[in-house]
Parts: sequence; structure tokens; C-alpha cells
Amino acid sequence: MKKDDIIKLSLHIITEYYKNNLEPFFSYVSDDVLWLGPAKRQLIQGKKALKQAFALEKHSLTFTMGDIQVLYVSPHSHIREVLLHYDIFTHYPSGSTDVHNQWLHYTWCETKKETADGVRFLPEIVCLHISNVWPYDDRDTIYPVHYEHISAAMHATVETERYVFAKVPDGSVYRIALSRILYIATIKHSARLQIHTESGEIVITGTLSGFVRKYPDLFLRIHSGYLVNPAHVMKIRRFAVTMSDGTELPVPEKKYTQIKKLLLPEKESAAHGADAAKSESTVTAWAEKSV
Repeated sequence: MKKDDIIKLSLHIITEYYKNNLEPFFSYVSDDVLWLGPAKRQLIQGKKALKQAFALEKHSLTFTMGDIQVLYVSPHSHIREVLLHYDIFTHYPSGSTDVHNQWLHYTWCETKKETADGVRFLPEIVCLHISNVWPYDDRDTIYPVHYEHISAAMHATVETERYVFAKVPDGSVYRIALSRILYIATIKHSARLQIHTESGEIVITGTLSGFVRKYPDLFLRIHSGYLVNPAHVMKIRRFAVTMSDGTELPVPEKKYTQIKKLLLPEKESAAHGADAAKSESTVTAWAEKSV
């Protein structure tokens, strides 16, 4: 493996990859390749598993690469390490773009192969590691001496947020921030629920009764088929509540007065006591009320 050839091949693979052309990449990965992506849990071993993972990936993203810096190391006559450093711009269908400063680390190995021309040593990628670079304080050399304020801020955010844990049908578990959950609905004729969040829906196993027992202080049951997060109820009227995403959920007539008292602060309830028969009441200033 000549230095210039392996560098050109490394550059060709990544530039084609970000043109959404994966063929050069899969042409050179080893059957036992180890692929480490930039996000948590993105660890895949084996060419077959890697192909399966990419086959499931559907997206409409396009990419633009910035200038590429190349570092090269040859620790052994049959091993080459190539590191690429570049900016990658991700373009979303909405028209927005974000940028990551990225490292890509190839480990190349010459492997003996039987070819039509006889036995040859051909290059294969045995390990591929992609990582996104954090910004760094120029006052630091190795350790993040000046990052204490960032860590403290992140720590405080984690401690003040509450989370719900739920198992999905494939057996995996979701950890969902309470602040993102709007409401939870039963899926008829099944032992499953649909959690509606600010960014989409998640189907989980379980029942509303079981959810209430597990999280008795977080949600309000307004109907046999619905739990709501009070912080996302924007309006209550006879006989429904309106959520922050505009969804209207029914409230049974027999439970309406009780639900309204739980949602509205005491002063609101008093002010509207004489008008209880009115068709509509706006829920305000009660987001911190514990239900």
C-alpha cells in the first residue's frame, strides 16, 4: 500500500459517501470491519451487519464537505492509519443547514486475496471511527481546565428535568423528558399506548392504569383512553381539552367539573364559579401546579 494511493482512496471513499454513494465504501470494508459512528450506540461489527444498518437508513439529507486535512501513520508494513479532518455541512429538506467539525480515522490492512491474477495483497478497511469535535478553549493544552462552567450548567439541566421510562414493542427502552410529552393515548384492541411528544409519536407496551401507578404525580387522566401532561393543556371547555399542539381530547360530561378544578388554579375556579355553564375557559398560569 503506497502512501499516496491509500490517501487518494481514503479521500475518494469519504467524498463519495457524502454524495450518498456508498458503493466505494462497501467495496473496501473488511468482512469483520468495526464501524464506530459519531453518536452513542453507533457501534457495528461486520460488513453484513453494517450493510443491513445502512439499508434501513432512509433520509433526504444532502451534504457539503469543507477543506480536508490528512494525517498519515504507517505503524507496520501491512497497516496504514489515515486520519481526515474536515467540516461537514448537513442540509435538511426544510432548508436549514448545520455544520460539524469531524474526524474520520481509517485503519487499513493489506489482506491476502485470491484474484483472477493470482494471490495478491489488497487493502481493506478493518476499522472506521467517525467523531465530531467539540469546540475547545484556546487557554487549554490537554485537559479542559476552563470547562467547569459548561459542565455545571449541563449538570443543573439534567437534575431539574424529570424523565419517563417506557418499553417499546421490540424490548428496548425509551427515556423521555416529561416536558416533551403532550399526552398518552390507548391503542384500541391492544396492550399498547401511544406517547405523543413535541417531536412525534412513540408506541410503547403497557396500559394507562399501569402508567398512572408508575407516575402518579405526573399525568392527569381525563378520559378512559387519555392521560394528559397538565403543562401542555392550553384550554378546557365543555367537554374537551385543547393541547399545546392544537389536538382536542374529549372529557366525559360526568368528569368535566372535577377535571376543570384540577386544571384551573383556585382563584380561576372561584372567578369562573358563577359561569361554570359557559362553553369555554382558558387555562392560564397553572403549569407549576402538581396534579
